[in-house]
Amino acid sequence: MNTISVTFLRNASQPQLIKSASRLTRLQQQQRFQSTKTVWQTKEIYQGGLAKAAKVMKLASIASFVGASCAIPFFFTGESDVPSAARTILACTTIGMTGSSTAIITWALRPYITSLKLVYKDHPQIDPHTPLLIETMTFLAQSKTRLVFPEQLAPATMPLTSWIVNPPSESLASKTQQILNQINDGQVRVTAAQPGDQFYAHSQGQLSAEMQQVLAATQGIQ
Repeated sequence: MNTISVTFLRNASQPQLIKSASRLTRLQQQQRFQSTKTVWQTKEIYQGGLAKAAKVMKLASIASFVGASCAIPFFFTGESDVPSAARTILACTTIGMTGSSTAIITWALRPYITSLKLVYKDHPQIDPHTPLLIETMTFLAQSKTRLVFPEQLAPATMPLTSWIVNPPSESLASKTQQILNQINDGQVRVTAAQPGDQFYAHSQGQLSAEMQQVLAATQGIQ
Protein backbone atom coordinates (compact mmCIF):
# COMPACT_ATOMS: atom_id res chain seq x y z
CA MET A 1 0.00 0.00 0.00
CA ASN A 2 2.81 2.35 0.91
CA THR A 3 4.63 1.55 -2.34
CA ILE A 4 1.49 2.28 -4.36
CA SER A 5 0.98 5.61 -2.55
CA VAL A 6 4.57 6.67 -3.09
CA THR A 7 4.38 5.72 -6.77
CA PHE A 8 1.09 7.62 -7.18
CA LEU A 9 2.48 10.71 -5.50
CA ARG A 10 5.65 10.50 -7.56
CA ASN A 11 3.70 10.27 -10.82
CA ALA A 12 1.33 13.05 -9.74
CA SER A 13 4.21 15.42 -8.97
CA GLN A 14 6.07 14.83 -12.25
CA PRO A 15 4.21 17.57 -14.22
CA GLN A 16 4.92 20.07 -11.45
CA LEU A 17 8.56 19.04 -11.34
CA ILE A 18 8.79 19.44 -15.13
CA LYS A 19 7.19 22.89 -14.96
CA SER A 20 9.49 23.95 -12.14
CA ALA A 21 12.56 22.70 -14.00
CA SER A 22 11.45 24.47 -17.17
CA ARG A 23 10.84 27.72 -15.29
CA LEU A 24 14.25 27.44 -13.61
CA THR A 25 15.94 26.85 -16.96
CA ARG A 26 14.28 29.93 -18.48
CA LEU A 27 15.31 32.01 -15.49
CA GLN A 28 18.91 30.85 -15.76
CA GLN A 29 18.97 31.59 -19.49
CA GLN A 30 17.51 35.05 -18.92
CA GLN A 31 20.04 35.82 -16.20
CA ARG A 32 22.85 34.53 -18.39
CA PHE A 33 21.64 36.74 -21.27
CA GLN A 34 21.36 39.79 -19.04
CA SER A 35 24.81 39.20 -17.60
CA THR A 36 26.38 38.98 -21.06
CA LYS A 37 24.33 41.80 -22.62
CA THR A 38 26.24 45.08 -22.67
CA VAL A 39 24.36 47.99 -21.13
CA TRP A 40 25.31 51.16 -22.97
CA GLN A 41 24.62 54.56 -21.45
CA THR A 42 24.52 57.96 -23.12
CA LYS A 43 25.37 61.43 -21.91
CA GLU A 44 24.52 64.56 -23.86
CA ILE A 45 27.48 66.91 -23.98
CA TYR A 46 26.39 69.33 -26.71
CA GLN A 47 23.21 70.94 -28.04
CA GLY A 48 23.08 73.06 -31.15
CA GLY A 49 22.29 76.60 -30.05
CA LEU A 50 20.17 77.22 -33.15
CA ALA A 51 18.54 73.78 -33.29
CA LYS A 52 14.98 75.04 -32.70
CA ALA A 53 15.39 77.97 -35.07
CA ALA A 54 16.88 75.69 -37.73
CA LYS A 55 13.94 73.29 -37.45
CA VAL A 56 11.40 76.12 -37.78
CA MET A 57 13.29 77.54 -40.76
CA LYS A 58 13.38 74.14 -42.44
CA LEU A 59 9.67 73.51 -41.95
CA ALA A 60 8.77 77.05 -43.04
CA SER A 61 10.75 76.73 -46.27
CA ILE A 62 9.11 73.39 -47.08
CA ALA A 63 5.66 74.80 -46.30
CA SER A 64 6.25 77.81 -48.55
CA PHE A 65 7.38 75.58 -51.42
CA VAL A 66 4.37 73.28 -51.02
CA GLY A 67 2.03 76.28 -50.79
CA ALA A 68 3.49 77.86 -53.92
CA SER A 69 3.21 74.57 -55.80
CA CYS A 70 -0.44 74.18 -54.81
CA ALA A 71 -1.18 77.74 -55.93
CA ILE A 72 0.17 77.22 -59.46
CA PRO A 73 -3.13 75.96 -60.96
CA PHE A 74 -4.87 79.17 -59.88
CA PHE A 75 -2.50 81.17 -62.07
CA PHE A 76 -4.10 79.59 -65.14
CA THR A 77 -7.69 78.89 -64.10
CA GLY A 78 -8.69 82.33 -62.81
CA GLU A 79 -10.32 84.85 -65.15
CA SER A 80 -7.96 87.71 -65.91
CA ASP A 81 -6.73 89.80 -68.81
CA VAL A 82 -3.13 88.84 -67.99
CA PRO A 83 -1.63 86.99 -71.00
CA SER A 84 -0.84 83.30 -70.64
CA ALA A 85 2.85 83.97 -71.23
CA ALA A 86 2.96 86.40 -68.31
CA ARG A 87 1.14 83.91 -66.10
CA THR A 88 3.63 81.22 -67.01
CA ILE A 89 6.58 83.49 -66.22
CA LEU A 90 5.03 84.47 -62.89
CA ALA A 91 4.34 80.84 -61.95
CA CYS A 92 7.85 79.70 -62.91
CA THR A 93 9.41 82.60 -60.99
CA THR A 94 7.41 81.75 -57.87
CA ILE A 95 8.32 78.07 -58.01
CA GLY A 96 11.94 78.86 -58.80
CA MET A 97 12.35 81.26 -55.88
CA THR A 98 10.64 79.08 -53.28
CA GLY A 99 12.34 75.94 -54.59
CA SER A 100 15.80 77.49 -54.59
CA SER A 101 15.39 78.89 -51.08
CA THR A 102 14.24 75.47 -49.83
CA ALA A 103 17.21 73.81 -51.52
CA ILE A 104 19.69 76.30 -50.03
CA ILE A 105 18.27 75.93 -46.52
CA THR A 106 18.29 72.13 -46.83
CA TRP A 107 21.91 72.15 -48.00
CA ALA A 108 23.03 74.58 -45.29
CA LEU A 109 21.33 72.75 -42.42
CA ARG A 110 22.09 69.19 -43.47
CA PRO A 111 25.35 68.95 -41.43
CA TYR A 112 24.00 70.95 -38.47
CA ILE A 113 24.37 69.00 -35.22
CA THR A 114 21.34 69.38 -32.97
CA SER A 115 22.68 67.05 -30.26
CA LEU A 116 25.87 65.13 -29.53
CA LYS A 117 26.07 62.35 -26.94
CA LEU A 118 28.77 60.14 -25.50
CA VAL A 119 28.21 56.39 -25.53
CA TYR A 120 29.86 54.53 -22.66
CA LYS A 121 29.56 51.45 -20.44
CA ASP A 122 30.70 52.41 -16.95
CA HIS A 123 32.36 55.81 -16.86
CA PRO A 124 32.36 58.42 -19.65
CA GLN A 125 35.90 58.75 -20.95
CA ILE A 126 36.74 60.77 -24.03
CA ASP A 127 39.50 59.76 -26.42
CA PRO A 128 39.71 59.12 -30.19
CA HIS A 129 38.06 55.72 -29.67
CA THR A 130 34.99 56.93 -27.74
CA PRO A 131 31.69 56.21 -29.54
CA LEU A 132 29.58 59.29 -30.26
CA LEU A 133 25.93 59.67 -31.22
CA ILE A 134 25.41 62.66 -33.50
CA GLU A 135 21.89 63.91 -34.24
CA THR A 136 21.08 65.99 -37.29
CA MET A 137 17.87 66.72 -39.22
CA THR A 138 16.40 65.05 -42.27
CA PHE A 139 14.75 66.93 -45.16
CA LEU A 140 11.47 66.98 -43.19
CA ALA A 141 13.23 68.13 -39.99
CA GLN A 142 13.05 64.70 -38.36
CA SER A 143 15.84 63.53 -36.08
CA LYS A 144 18.58 61.45 -37.70
CA THR A 145 21.09 59.75 -35.37
CA ARG A 146 24.44 58.34 -36.48
CA LEU A 147 27.24 56.57 -34.64
CA VAL A 148 30.78 57.79 -35.23
CA PHE A 149 34.16 57.87 -33.48
CA PRO A 150 36.35 60.97 -33.00
CA GLU A 151 39.18 59.25 -34.88
CA GLN A 152 36.95 59.31 -37.98
CA LEU A 153 36.22 63.04 -37.78
CA ALA A 154 38.64 65.06 -39.87
CA PRO A 155 38.46 68.87 -39.66
CA ALA A 156 36.84 70.38 -42.76
CA THR A 157 37.40 73.73 -44.44
CA MET A 158 34.08 73.87 -46.29
CA PRO A 159 31.45 76.44 -45.27
CA LEU A 160 29.13 75.40 -42.43
CA THR A 161 31.10 72.18 -41.93
CA SER A 162 33.27 71.31 -38.93
CA TRP A 163 34.07 67.67 -39.72
CA ILE A 164 33.99 65.22 -42.56
CA VAL A 165 33.84 61.49 -41.83
CA ASN A 166 36.79 59.33 -42.87
CA PRO A 167 36.33 55.64 -43.78
CA PRO A 168 36.67 53.37 -40.72
CA SER A 169 39.30 50.69 -40.40
CA GLU A 170 38.20 47.06 -40.55
CA SER A 171 38.37 46.67 -36.77
CA LEU A 172 36.51 49.94 -36.21
CA ALA A 173 33.78 48.94 -38.66
CA SER A 174 33.35 45.66 -36.78
CA LYS A 175 33.19 47.50 -33.45
CA THR A 176 30.65 49.95 -34.88
CA GLN A 177 28.38 47.15 -36.05
CA GLN A 178 28.65 45.41 -32.69
CA ILE A 179 27.63 48.56 -30.82
CA LEU A 180 24.77 49.23 -33.24
CA ASN A 181 23.40 45.73 -32.75
CA GLN A 182 23.42 46.22 -29.00
CA ILE A 183 21.96 49.73 -28.75
CA ASN A 184 19.35 49.25 -31.48
CA ASP A 185 18.16 45.97 -29.93
CA GLY A 186 16.41 44.75 -33.08
CA GLN A 187 15.23 48.18 -34.28
CA VAL A 188 17.01 50.52 -36.67
CA ARG A 189 17.10 53.74 -34.68
CA VAL A 190 20.80 54.53 -35.10
CA THR A 191 22.93 54.04 -38.20
CA ALA A 192 26.67 54.23 -38.79
CA ALA A 193 28.08 57.45 -40.19
CA GLN A 194 29.17 56.96 -43.79
CA PRO A 195 32.46 58.16 -45.31
CA GLY A 196 31.95 61.67 -46.63
CA ASP A 197 29.19 62.60 -44.16
CA GLN A 198 29.55 66.16 -42.93
CA PHE A 199 28.82 67.63 -39.51
CA TYR A 200 28.77 71.16 -38.17
CA ALA A 201 29.06 72.15 -34.49
CA HIS A 202 29.54 75.54 -32.90
CA SER A 203 33.14 75.68 -31.72
CA GLN A 204 32.87 79.11 -30.12
CA GLY A 205 31.00 80.20 -27.02
CA GLN A 206 30.43 78.20 -23.87
CA LEU A 207 31.10 74.53 -24.48
CA SER A 208 31.08 71.72 -21.95
CA ALA A 209 34.41 70.26 -20.87
CA GLU A 210 33.49 67.00 -22.60
CA MET A 211 32.73 68.78 -25.88
CA GLN A 212 36.06 70.58 -25.71
CA GLN A 213 37.76 67.21 -25.27
CA VAL A 214 35.93 65.88 -28.33
CA LEU A 215 37.12 68.87 -30.35
CA ALA A 216 40.67 68.28 -29.10
CA ALA A 217 40.46 64.58 -29.97
CA THR A 218 39.65 65.41 -33.60
CA GLN A 219 42.45 67.94 -34.10
CA GLY A 220 45.21 66.82 -36.41
CA ILE A 221 43.15 64.04 -38.04
CA GLN A 222 43.57 64.03 -41.79
